[in-house]
Amino acid sequence: MIDQICEIDGFRFNAVSAGIKDVGSTRLDLALIATEAPAVTVGLTTTNLVYAAPVAVTRQRLAGGRCSAILMNSGNANAYTGRRGMEAALQLTGSVAECLDVAPELVIPMSTGVIGNPMPTERIMQRVPALVNGLAPEKLMDVARAIMTTDTKPKTVSRGVELSSGPCMMAGVAKGGGMIAPNMATMLAVIMSDVNADPVFLKDALSRANRVSFNAITIDGDMSTNDTVVVMAGGRNDARRLTGGADEEAFSALLNEVCYDLAGQMVRDGEGATKFVEVRVIGAVDEPSAEKVARTIAESLLVKTAFNGEDPNWGRIICAAGRSGVPFDPDRLDLFLGDVPVVRNGVLVENDWESAAHSVMKRPEFSVTLDLKNGSAQARLLTTDLSREYVSINADYRS
Repeated sequence: MIDQICEIDGFRFNAVSAGIKDVGSTRLDLALIATEAPAVTVGLTTTNLVYAAPVAVTRQRLAGGRCSAILMNSGNANAYTGRRGMEAALQLTGSVAECLDVAPELVIPMSTGVIGNPMPTERIMQRVPALVNGLAPEKLMDVARAIMTTDTKPKTVSRGVELSSGPCMMAGVAKGGGMIAPNMATMLAVIMSDVNADPVFLKDALSRANRVSFNAITIDGDMSTNDTVVVMAGGRNDARRLTGGADEEAFSALLNEVCYDLAGQMVRDGEGATKFVEVRVIGAVDEPSAEKVARTIAESLLVKTAFNGEDPNWGRIICAAGRSGVPFDPDRLDLFLGDVPVVRNGVLVENDWESAAHSVMKRPEFSVTLDLKNGSAQARLLTTDLSREYVSINADYRS
């Protein structure tokens, strides 16, 4: 495996201050990712019935299978803004397209921030020339900073793998810290590869990677209007093309790693989070059942507050599993906190489990494993605790 700084052949980046949320602010809030030549591009968007104007435009333009640029902003979601919101998304991407000398259909918009506020289109338009003129291959970290909302740190990853034709590099950038649940976290994510790929293969690889990464995390069980993840393959006309067989398997494995890394960064940076918890459900009759039980546990407010208090309240975990709607025999369950057995065959263990379990929960990262003993399927979700700071952050979000 190859690691390097977040630069990738064929891609350039920049971010500027546009005062999108607060007039006069010098905070980076407008970002651009641009390719030297149109890249094969696939993506997935929110499953929320209420979706933002940028999502609508992105869905239309992803149908073309190619992209030359992604315009991203924080401070305003451009969601629930009606016709005016669509006009803003089209006008802004059109301005970027003109400066880059590409077709507007090759520019995808992504927005994050407060829902319902009109986009300050004219103010943003004034910053587009500087945004384009400052593009450089080493500025991916600026993009990561510009798309942060309640995030406390930028989220990037850069990795590679050796293919039969040479090295394949992949870089990713993302934001997300709250309103995060399966079926797309509240997130924006862009993953770039310097190797070209077949669009059908790429869409399938993203769907599989998404299932075990962005769709396997939850912070608060909520879902956004703007969730989008995009993969761009080959940013140059002469980019090497991915061949089949072992190379496609290696590419897919790398994509899984990059997506999982970004998803994990989101959970670790969850709003007010002090714990990073892997909830594993094993011994299920099928994967959907395992996922349903894991999700119910991971999103239980009682369970999450117990995580925050470092209280090994195993009854809350068992009760959450019981209301998941998945049938199982409570008298056969095994439950572990970390590697500490708490319940065996539906009975609380007799040894001094509590102090050992409490020690596990004092760690910043630990696991919860529930064995249903119903089959061989399993699932895992990454989640956090629920803290007082989470309430404070979201109570004051618009102020």
